[in-house]
Amino acid sequence: MLLLKNCRNLLVGLLFLLLTGSCHNYYKTASARNGSYASSTIDSLRLQNRHFILRNGSQALYMKNIVVSADQKSLTALLDTLPPEHKLHLVNGRGGNMRYSKIGLTDVAVLSEVHLYTSVNYSALPGENFNLPLDKVTKIEVIEKDNKRTTNSYVIGAIGTTLGVFAVAAIIVAATKSSCPFVSAYNGKEFALQGEIYGGAIYPQLARHDYLPLKMAPLADGSLQLKITNELKEKQYTDFANLLVITHDAGTKILSDESGRLYTIGAPQTPVAAKLNGNKNLLPALEKENDNAVAYMDDATTANADNIIALQFKKEPCAQKAKLVLTLKNAYWLDLLYGELAKGFGSYYARYMKKQAKKPAKELIQWTKEQKMPLSVSVNTSKGWKNITDITTIGPLANRTIVVPLDLIDTDKDMVEISLSSGFMFWEIDYAGLDFSADNKFSIEKLSPVTATDENGKDALPSLQKEDGLYLEQPHIGNAATISYKSAPVVDPSKTQTFILHTKGWYQHIRNFTNGPNVAFLKQFVKPNAFPVYGKELYKQIQRENLRFMAAK
Repeated sequence: MLLLKNCRNLLVGLLFLLLTGSCHNYYKTASARNGSYASSTIDSLRLQNRHFILRNGSQALYMKNIVVSADQKSLTALLDTLPPEHKLHLVNGRGGNMRYSKIGLTDVAVLSEVHLYTSVNYSALPGENFNLPLDKVTKIEVIEKDNKRTTNSYVIGAIGTTLGVFAVAAIIVAATKSSCPFVSAYNGKEFALQGEIYGGAIYPQLARHDYLPLKMAPLADGSLQLKITNELKEKQYTDFANLLVITHDAGTKILSDESGRLYTIGAPQTPVAAKLNGNKNLLPALEKENDNAVAYMDDATTANADNIIALQFKKEPCAQKAKLVLTLKNAYWLDLLYGELAKGFGSYYARYMKKQAKKPAKELIQWTKEQKMPLSVSVNTSKGWKNITDITTIGPLANRTIVVPLDLIDTDKDMVEISLSSGFMFWEIDYAGLDFSADNKFSIEKLSPVTATDENGKDALPSLQKEDGLYLEQPHIGNAATISYKSAPVVDPSKTQTFILHTKGWYQHIRNFTNGPNVAFLKQFVKPNAFPVYGKELYKQIQRENLRFMAAK
């Protein structure tokens, strides 16, 4: 299909590069946003673990421990001498032509750099703290691999992707990612990315409540702060943003299910068995959080392109209830497939979206279930397999830990058997555990924002204080709302606090395709299960073309 030509060609090139390397490697510079958007740009780049270099004429110093001020008008950094591995761009690369070598680590470090050019004649020396007013930043220059001279191995986004198991898909999706509002929270040192909210709610009738766990710490004045930002080509609408502050025993965790019900978690059991599609052993990858994400890359799926994880846990004697704990996110592959579907509508895309916005929410949700986009959770009972819930898409940006409560009255075996299923490579599961502990007491404080300002310092508070249909509108890349809450810190050393952001909203993709609609391509998606089958076929196509590509070299 012509629709997929560019995507396939780039994927093939990327796979070849990852496997074989390249004789010549070039980088280029991309100018990121500065001016009024400088603070959100720097925050976004900092979250990518990039290395910042302060430039003024011929001077260059390394910037460490960067913190953007609460008013978004300046940053502070500890200056240091520039390490040798970060001096390549000072001479515009090897031979002065933006070239670097992949052999060793010295040259490759250039791809992680951000150069801040300033009109300030700084006199600070290495080892000193430096304050830089952001209105004095004349240019923010980001280093990336050159797409024209080598195959693009990194795509700059407002917040970049961490290359995971399925690196190739992540690289492609980062350029045209279909996402939702990003949330960052102040953690005592900086605003750290936490995740995305109300993923998949791309029509107003799909506006939904969402509960995002946050890692937070108070500022010097005792306030709690977070940011809701638009980093991609979409319009975002947030009805309210409440902060749940839960005080509980220090030896337990508090997690929510998808509906916002809260549970205490003690010491979950790890699975005794975990297999993907009845074959691949996933147990080592599911035993710990934040180690190995489970990407659904095994193309030995069932005939209908399902990915099914079968979990087994030892059942505690007489247990009638349990709490399944999952750390998970969507795979980038799902975003890539949605992008290809959107391209199929071509110039008709905007009209199609308006038409969809008039359909009942129930009909739209049913289509996603027929295409196996949610993660279906089932438990084996004495009466057969019982569906417990279908977890809504949450986005691929960051892992989220949630609870699925289980009723075990009808399970009469020594093992609790659980099935997690979705379409081919739609989800990644990082951790799975089963908790049999009883819920402990805890207290909840529901906080409304006390201040909210947009990226230009304008008051955004009225639109975020309560659920009233008055939305905070963020229609452009760079829109950012900084929100503050007041809460008393816990003083009892036996207690701790958990923070959960409760929001409601929806978002709309902005796409400006010029190609005509591909009607034959689109017709297939009327049928149930067409989306995962298409994804599996596309994956195999890319595999075959990659093999031909390498054979021709």
